[in-house]
Amino acid sequence: MKSMFKIFGVLSVTIAASFVSHAAIAQVPQKANDLTVSSVETNISSTGATLPKRPRIGLALGGGGSRGSAHVGVLKVLKEEGIPIDLIAGTSIGSVVGGFYAAGMPLDEIGAVFTTKKFTKEFTPMPILRLALEPAELSLRLFGYRPYDGLYHAWKFKNYANKMVGSKKIEQLDIPYAAVVTDIVTGKSCRLTEGDIGVAMTASTAVPELRKPVQIGNRLFCDGGLINNVPVNHVREMGADFVIAVNIDEHLIERPLADFRALGSMGRQALRIQLATFDMPNCQTADIFIHPDTTGINLVSFKKRDGQRGIDAGVAAARAAMPEIRRKLAAIGVPTAAQNDSIK
Repeated sequence: MKSMFKIFGVLSVTIAASFVSHAAIAQVPQKANDLTVSSVETNISSTGATLPKRPRIGLALGGGGSRGSAHVGVLKVLKEEGIPIDLIAGTSIGSVVGGFYAAGMPLDEIGAVFTTKKFTKEFTPMPILRLALEPAELSLRLFGYRPYDGLYHAWKFKNYANKMVGSKKIEQLDIPYAAVVTDIVTGKSCRLTEGDIGVAMTASTAVPELRKPVQIGNRLFCDGGLINNVPVNHVREMGADFVIAVNIDEHLIERPLADFRALGSMGRQALRIQLATFDMPNCQTADIFIHPDTTGINLVSFKKRDGQRGIDAGVAAARAAMPEIRRKLAAIGVPTAAQNDSIK
């Protein structure tokens, strides 16, 4: 078991290095790509949802691996406060939590994905057998075998995600939803708003070099966090009048020099710096920016307590933001449950 943890520890460093090697292209928020392929981009009205007459409130959920449990905490508070959510766009793990919520899954069940190690079992790890077979696949390339680059497909996670949402298609979800991805060929940020939700989530979480990219039609997609980790612009383009953005990256703090003697420490810190640099411009375009303190929770965590820590951090951050949320929503004519109670 210890040897397996070491393997996954190396993989987590690989994930960080992969993101860092590409993150420099994402310093400026990109306009969402308006695709014409029906399985990739549709008008929000195609979901069949009734568009509210009041201002529409959208949620932009950022990527961050195991720190995605913080999204659950934020959603708990928003629900308790009666904040209506009309649209959701999520990147990477944000697409998973957002999709589960849009499908009507209870928040306690979504939280259990992180607190019972379901995340690491179904979403993160690569089968040991697949690691063992990697040299054989590399050898087959000498004889013309040309699969997409990456260690594995993660179809197991696709099947798991579809099972969790009751095999609903994206257009059948309770709340209009988009999984944010990166178009590998064009280098643009796109959103998937129709079709198989498991495929969409798998594409949005396909970390380059670790997972193979996902082909949909004649397009090839990978992790949306490559260039758009907190997809505020997508939520706007989907029709939101008011956007709440949730960034689950670790806070960038000064660290002692001794920290950088540990294996993989430079890659992790480089990732923190890159994400802090290019996420902030996106988050500043939101009406509300919530940033839970996920310090110390790794992108890939095998600790059950980290799941609960993330949930608690999300709850704390959302409650701290609630006075501003109430004030801004009241200004546009959207009262919260607490304000309704005070009127009564």
